[in-house]
Amino acid sequence: MRSLLLRLLRSHWSLLIPIPFWGVVTSFLLYFNQQTLDEAAHEMARLRGEAVFQLVQTMRHWNAEHGGVYAPVTLSTPINPYLEAEEKVIQSPSGRTLTLLNPAYMTRQLAERLQGSDLEIHLTSLKLLNPGNTADPWEAQALELFQQTGQREFVSIDESQFRYMAAMRIEPNCLPCHQAQGYQLGDLRGGLSVSFPKHYVLDLAARLQHDSVVIHLIAFLALSLGGCFSLYGFRQLILGLDSEKQQREGIIDLRTAELREEVAQRKASQEKLHYLAHHDELTGASNRRWFFEKLHKYVERHACESDEFGLLMLDIDYFKRINDTYGHEAGDRVLIWFVSCVESLLRYDDLLGRVGGEEFMVLLPQSDKETALDIAERIRAGVAANPVAFESLKIPVSISIGVAVAAVKGVSTAELVRQADKALYQAKQSGRNRAVLARTDQ
Repeated sequence: MRSLLLRLLRSHWSLLIPIPFWGVVTSFLLYFNQQTLDEAAHEMARLRGEAVFQLVQTMRHWNAEHGGVYAPVTLSTPINPYLEAEEKVIQSPSGRTLTLLNPAYMTRQLAERLQGSDLEIHLTSLKLLNPGNTADPWEAQALELFQQTGQREFVSIDESQFRYMAAMRIEPNCLPCHQAQGYQLGDLRGGLSVSFPKHYVLDLAARLQHDSVVIHLIAFLALSLGGCFSLYGFRQLILGLDSEKQQREGIIDLRTAELREEVAQRKASQEKLHYLAHHDELTGASNRRWFFEKLHKYVERHACESDEFGLLMLDIDYFKRINDTYGHEAGDRVLIWFVSCVESLLRYDDLLGRVGGEEFMVLLPQSDKETALDIAERIRAGVAANPVAFESLKIPVSISIGVAVAAVKGVSTAELVRQADKALYQAKQSGRNRAVLARTDQ
């Protein structure tokens, strides 16, 4: 065996051994890196859709808070035949005819202006008044998913577009217009879809993947050359070139150290990409996709083992008011502080996730109703007792919490989320800054 190894090392072909070895290693690393980059590009596109949805929602809330706005009647802004209001049409002092634009009508106006551009929106509803709001097949699929699972958003890529849709639920300022349709607070009313060309996602992924290929190619060449030089040093040692032995060993040691450092840097880069694909970039909490994967696994295990566990849905009270009063930098500071505060109050196995702008969820393994409610109250009190320091200010923060517990064997993820969501609405309607336990008979 030893003589065979020596003959191999004396051969010139032995210098090529590192090339296929490092080719396999770097190809394996490249494959997993490409998967992570695809997920990262998809997540950034989802965040773009979420940002557009939040912007439209902010304008709709502004309209609702003012009871609608008036605009001159024109060919592009006719009187809304589907709106029932006492002062739907009025005359201005100068004699101009003005018509009332409610949030839905204003949203349709925006959608018409954006139609045909790189960014399109569409409002749809479960109980249609305006046929123009009819859901297309993709939107109908998303609405059905919202009803069945309690999800708040749905994304996909079709032949030409990246599509994002978020659920819209009945809020207090929605009731004046929609209560007559039989809606109650917290009910799913419909959704708003956002569409933009899929090349936004593909181009982003392609740029990241191109850079990744270049980096891995450089690493492959460096590792292969380093391996060849290393084997060359051993070959010279076997041939008895004692005069150059010490010099070659120094070169080999230096190259080996450099290669190890480079491999360590690549590994750190891989770990960072994996972290970004599963965590919220601002706060460091688990992102929505990762959190719901963990929650679904607990639900599946609960169906077999019947171990009780809890789910908390947390919402920062009046977070929009914090942004409007102190600025978005202060709002980001509050979110970062909030995650740090909550994580310090959780147990080792508890999982905190950011599932919306100021909305979070906490998974509580092996928790009955009393334990889950105690932890929720501990979080609520801990947040309320510590105002956030921002510049020279102290910003008071409070939260509302909905508490649900998987106590019945066979409960679904959608049902558990729905219970927590209902309890959260009850906490808000009861005055906020409180934790409410879901009623299982709802």
